[in-house]
Amino acid sequence: MQNKKRTKKDVRGCLSKKRNISILGLGFVLVLFGFGVLNLLSGDRKFSETENRMLEQRPEVQLSSVLDGRFMKSFENWQTDQFVFRDEWIQLQTMADRLLGKKEAGGVYLGEDGSLYEKPEKIGEQTWENLDSIKAFCGRHPELPIYMMLVPDAAGVNPEGLPSFAPVENQEEQLEQIQTYLGDSIRQIRAYDALRQHREEYIYYRTDHHWTTLGAWYAYQQAAQVMGFENADMAPRLYPVSDSFKGTLVSRSGYQAEADTISVYWPQDQPDMVVSYVQEQEESASLYASEKLETRDQYGMFLNGNHPLVRIRTMADSHKKLLLVKDSYANCFVPFLTSQFREIVIVDPRYYYGSLESLVKEEDFTDVLFLYNLNTFLGDEVLHLALEEPASPPAPGESPDAR
Repeated sequence: MQNKKRTKKDVRGCLSKKRNISILGLGFVLVLFGFGVLNLLSGDRKFSETENRMLEQRPEVQLSSVLDGRFMKSFENWQTDQFVFRDEWIQLQTMADRLLGKKEAGGVYLGEDGSLYEKPEKIGEQTWENLDSIKAFCGRHPELPIYMMLVPDAAGVNPEGLPSFAPVENQEEQLEQIQTYLGDSIRQIRAYDALRQHREEYIYYRTDHHWTTLGAWYAYQQAAQVMGFENADMAPRLYPVSDSFKGTLVSRSGYQAEADTISVYWPQDQPDMVVSYVQEQEESASLYASEKLETRDQYGMFLNGNHPLVRIRTMADSHKKLLLVKDSYANCFVPFLTSQFREIVIVDPRYYYGSLESLVKEEDFTDVLFLYNLNTFLGDEVLHLALEEPASPPAPGESPDAR
């Protein structure tokens, strides 16, 4: 009888455990469902105050972006960026990291010099895929001068400012690997040495992952030599427009640092221009959106932030037309280019769903420049998709399956 009673207790225990597991499972499903409903009801936010950056918006369904995979990548980024209570979760994670005594928080190091440093990315399979796509693109257009500038960030140029024993990638070595792999397939603009030479100057923001306008100026001097610019301005005219900038690294890490100063480049003979934001169907007579200085996204004053396609028409004494494929590092670099090109077409592949190959075939570009921050380039998941050669339609009477 005792064994029998024990058996009944075991049975009741098993049933109780199963019931508890079922309740937990149901609760988990209800929580996920609840968050899903909240996400739908809350609507998309355009800007994160915590991260001080623009958030991914619901992507438009287009056949081309669905077929090449870009739609799903944008959809995943949209879901991540628009997750309800995202800012609160980030703040909670930062607090936990600091309590545990970690040397970095949110991929950001608090430097010995009081500046914040973004943790460098590693070279991955995606990097080589993007490089192969660039080589193939160059091979299809031997008639075009095509240039590339990969810009190291502050941790790569000034590792002396990092906290002791911070485990970071060597960006100088990464750049050498990439330059060796590309070889002579593209004309490379090496910005590292110039930036390293001026590392003690104010060439990177203390609170943000971008370079300053002065840093972009030193890189422009390198570009002028490689791209053969005539009458390139040799003395930068930089004018401060804000001394209260606190960028993405403060927001991501929770660390505090001295506020940054934003300066803009304004040449003595600034050519008249029209800046067209194609998808938004908006135009401006300036490269700078001063209203952004009243927001936390102050770096967005350069070219009014990131857009899929921007077309700049200038009155420069030049017949040349540039295709600039870029990330946000190029935004404060563009003003230096306006005196050298009659027209500049700017494409940010993170938001542009068209084909760069088609764009090159449709327009009479005289030059092409890829300009990326190295960190962004190493983690980029869409550049190779934008560079793919569109499939040609079948000839009349030919079956699509015959290809």
